Amino acid sequence: MTTAERKELATEFLSEFRDPDPARLATMIANDFEWKVMTRMEGMAPIKGHDGLRNLVKGLKAMMPSGLGLRIDTVIGEGDRCAIQAESNTTASNGKKYNNRYHFDIRFDGDKIAEVREYCDTNHAREVFFSK
Repeated sequence: MTTAERKELATEFLSEFRDPDPARLATMIANDFEWKVMTRMEGMAPIKGHDGLRNLVKGLKAMMPSGLGLRIDTVIGEGDRCAIQAESNTTASNGKKYNNRYHFDIRFDGDKIAEVREYCDTNHAREVFFSK
């Protein structure tokens, strides 16, 4: 897989979270897939494998019924990794505005995504989804 192909797949993968389809996402990930939100906030365990990704999608759809509204800004690829900067813009199911910024570090294993490390403003997420 070329760098351009990895960048395209990483972009397609994250773009899918505008209205995520677990079956489509499953075709893009390795069996040992892992997604980590890089935070020390409690309750944010890594998402692992196909079942974990399906559960993530179910949770995201409940928290953001109209999708994540993700806009991808910058995509950089080198070796087996892609770095992507993005921004979400949506309304949470509780009516609060959710507009977060992200950096995704995506690692490939062959032609599949093996790992996603998500860096975002976890305090904004806590304020929108977990505070009253």
